[in-house]
Amino acid sequence: MRTEKKNHRPLIREVPAAVGMMSVVIESGGSLDSAVREVASKGPENIGKAFSAIVHDADVRACPDIRSGLRSATSALPKELAFFRRSVNMLMAASEMSPGPEKTRILKDASDISINGLKETGEAYGASLSNPCMVIFGLGIMVPMILMSILPILQIGGMFGESIGLGPVVVTTLVAVPACVLCVTISIRRKDPFATARGDMEWGPITPLIASLPLALIAWNLTADIVQTFVFSTVPACALTLAVLHPSQKRERKRADVERFLKDSVFELGNRLISGDNFENAAAGALETRSETSLAADLFKKEMALCRGDGHSAIISALGEVSPEVTDAFCEVYDASQRDIREAGRLAISIGRQMQDREAVEKGISNKLKSVFDMMTATAAVFAPMVLGLSVAMLRPLSEISEAADLTGTSAVTALYLAELCALMAFLTAAQRGGCGVRNIVYRFSMMLPVSMAVFCACMSFAL
Repeated sequence: MRTEKKNHRPLIREVPAAVGMMSVVIESGGSLDSAVREVASKGPENIGKAFSAIVHDADVRACPDIRSGLRSATSALPKELAFFRRSVNMLMAASEMSPGPEKTRILKDASDISINGLKETGEAYGASLSNPCMVIFGLGIMVPMILMSILPILQIGGMFGESIGLGPVVVTTLVAVPACVLCVTISIRRKDPFATARGDMEWGPITPLIASLPLALIAWNLTADIVQTFVFSTVPACALTLAVLHPSQKRERKRADVERFLKDSVFELGNRLISGDNFENAAAGALETRSETSLAADLFKKEMALCRGDGHSAIISALGEVSPEVTDAFCEVYDASQRDIREAGRLAISIGRQMQDREAVEKGISNKLKSVFDMMTATAAVFAPMVLGLSVAMLRPLSEISEAADLTGTSAVTALYLAELCALMAFLTAAQRGGCGVRNIVYRFSMMLPVSMAVFCACMSFAL
């Protein structure tokens, strides 16, 4: 499989889907060649590209056949993907067997191995986050706190002789610390097998944040205070950004909820087909069982009435925008129903079971990781501004005691640093909240920064 070692992690999340697709094709009577070609044309992005290379090599006779190419490719996989290799070997064995309980059992075992491998990988990743998170906590809070509070106290005692001024504090707080936190964040993201490989790169969502520039000019003319200018310009801009992005975020959450119920409907579709219903009635009935998918059911029935026998186009029109995965599953079952209704029902049940198992594993992993990333969000939005705000509050009376501790720009530096910290944590946690695209990062940043500024200003006010 033509993947460098550094690029193997994006494959991990895709393994159960790819194995499930191959299992479905083989279980419905297809060959190993057709299963590999199915994944190459319709499968997950990264494994699909790798399987396309296998198909290409077999077609141009660079390797004897697809089976040999698949065996050679999987043998080169790293240890993190050993469960994928075992699943593929079982699929190759099942493809040579006659239909029967033994073949069904082996196909089920192959799917179970892929799902358990994903689960173990997720648990290992979650366990590996403790040290990086402690590093982020130490760098993001303790180092700035030392610079803001302990350093001035040491200056009062004459430890540094002359005052070191604000310059080193600015460089350390706004450049060195964020750079280190960014390196740790990138390391966490690169090791994350569940982060979205790519997200939208549309820079339009940052447009509302540009409103902070004219607001900053107005606030500066009114207050001539850097911290107040920063707060009064960024908080309204973030509120405007949230107002602009919230509808699309709400639509995406609703789409994800409907997709989850659509996956459940695949299993129900299989039960109805086995009982003897034709595909159109079975699919409509399966979609109508839940209120969340009732709109999809109505659209499906309308499209089936207008499609003139082209069931694929009706399915794609009704379900394609909500879930490409469920759309492909319905199309597979539709093709099988043209040959044998009850065989199509068994195929739908198999696909539905695989979807449910994979969904349960990914949900369990997400729940385990949620606490870690929630802690990172809370650190940026609440804990860091609280500690640093109190540190700045302590610095004010110290500045009056000793001219050596006169760091009057500390509060402004701290406010800018908190904005950087919110941006870094938004980047880190965006993938666990629906994707690593610009839209999700900006949305999370716009939620955290106003809270952070409110906590910071409230804690600083204790010194007034």
